[in-house]
Amino acid sequence: MAEVVEWVAVASTPETLLGLIRDYSQRHRFLPEGWRYLRPLSAVTSGVGAQIEIKARIGPIATTQVLQLHNEGDDFIDEGPPGGENYLTQWTVQAKGEDAIVQVEMQFMYGGLMGEFFARRRIRRALREMLQRLKAIAEAR
Repeated sequence: MAEVVEWVAVASTPETLLGLIRDYSQRHRFLPEGWRYLRPLSAVTSGVGAQIEIKARIGPIATTQVLQLHNEGDDFIDEGPPGGENYLTQWTVQAKGEDAIVQVEMQFMYGGLMGEFFARRRIRRALREMLQRLKAIAEAR
C-alpha cells in the first residue's frame, strides 16, 4: 500500500476546518482541478455514513467514485469508498498557536508498484490543491 501525505497551515480554528471537511455539501468548494462533485448519495451530508459521488482522476482517466465518511473524532476524519477498497484518506486538524495545521494522508493501492508510482504524483498534486482551496475558503470566513 502506497502513501501520500500533505499538510498546510491555515489561519482558522480547527473546528471551522473540521466542519468544512466533514460537511459533504461543502466538498465541491475545494475539490481539485479535474475532479467533480456529482451528487449526494445519502440524506445526511455530514457525519459518519454520509456519502457523495464524485468524478476523480487518480489513474490515467477520471472515474466515478463513492466517498463515505467512515469515522470521525475530535481532530480527525477518515473517508474513502464504502468498505475502504483501494484507498483511505485521513484528514487531521491540530491547533498550532493562532493557526491550525491540516494534514491529509491518503493510503492507496493502484495497479501494483508501477501503477502506484505513476498515481502518486497525481494524488500528491490533487491533495495539495485541495488543501490550498480549503485554506482559502477557511481564511475568507
